[in-house]
Amino acid sequence: MKKIVPIKELQIGMFVSQITKSKANLVVKSQGMIRSLATIESLTARGILELEIDFDKSDIDPPAPISQATSAPRNIQTRVANNKVISFEQHQKDLAAADRLYIESREIQGRFIRQLQSGQAPDFDSLNNLSQEIIDSVFENPDALACLIMLKESNEYLVEHALNCSILLSLFAKYKGFSQADTEDLTLAGLLMDCGMSLLPAELTLRNDTFSEADHTLVRTHIDIGIEIAERFSDLPPIVFDVIRNHHERIDGSGYPKKKQADEISVHAQMAAIADCYDAVLTDRGYRSSSSAHLGLEMLQNDPGHDTDLVNEFIEAIGWFPVGSLVHLKSGKLAIVVQRNKNNPLEPTVMTFYSVRNKAPTEMKRIDLKRQTADKIIGSVIPEEFDINLPKFFRNALLSF
Repeated sequence: MKKIVPIKELQIGMFVSQITKSKANLVVKSQGMIRSLATIESLTARGILELEIDFDKSDIDPPAPISQATSAPRNIQTRVANNKVISFEQHQKDLAAADRLYIESREIQGRFIRQLQSGQAPDFDSLNNLSQEIIDSVFENPDALACLIMLKESNEYLVEHALNCSILLSLFAKYKGFSQADTEDLTLAGLLMDCGMSLLPAELTLRNDTFSEADHTLVRTHIDIGIEIAERFSDLPPIVFDVIRNHHERIDGSGYPKKKQADEISVHAQMAAIADCYDAVLTDRGYRSSSSAHLGLEMLQNDPGHDTDLVNEFIEAIGWFPVGSLVHLKSGKLAIVVQRNKNNPLEPTVMTFYSVRNKAPTEMKRIDLKRQTADKIIGSVIPEEFDINLPKFFRNALLSF
């Protein structure tokens, strides 16, 4: 059964089959399940007026006729508040859900890039829908999806980098209190900002030595290529074009392609630049070893190309020891950060799993560092330092804990 409903009657659990009326011809998620209030707010902000709902695919029953209607209030799901405490059991469920979303997202992003490379018409609708799924997950539990950013487990750098930048920008936008529409646009921009790289020689992302000047010149063309790709899709929001065009500009004029400075660069492009650099330093690129998350954040703070206040906001958004990162404890154990402590970023909740002294795995133990004084973080590490397969550990151990 399909029924046209006005936007004010849209509910969580309804399956949207198509947009039937809007204020303008906009690029929006046009099909799929409504899973959060954030999605409803986004559609409203985008000027959607009416939608066709397929109740055969919905999780709720169609509305009763007027004569049978009651005055009972609708059951509306709300976002997770910034200060809401999420139980450990719920956090584990959210981690598992985020892991499934990340795996699916990697497939969607990878297919999009392969379509670009083969000259096929890329499936933009799936990519647009993916950006909304990322936002929904971030608003449900920011720590869950953020944890997956640290799992560098494939050789598809462009795929994982785009996905991680999108997640980071969604977290950043949420922290800064952006409107739902701007958050959605910025999240989509993260998926698309380096799409031009997909049409450059693959060895530029896989090579094991440093770049020559000719290599740098070629890499810089990915901006113009990315704009050309984005222009294939009608009605992309201005933020997406801005981010593609300017995410390599720097406030001190050291960036490219136009060597813009300070106020010439929008806050959206500056945020994208920060997310782009942060994820890049976490990745082993052959010609450069990866860094720990904490060291990556310190590098951002000391980089004159980024606005210091904006970098500090980014750090507050993801934490000094971001979820998913590995830390070395005073007790001689290694642990993975699983939940942040917003009141004291140096005392997150961690899961210990490895003895540095014995160079061997230990029984896993969950420790809330803010509730005890016997242990504390003395530094961050990267998995390669201890020959740890972090993705395998995460899925085989942490998700089943």
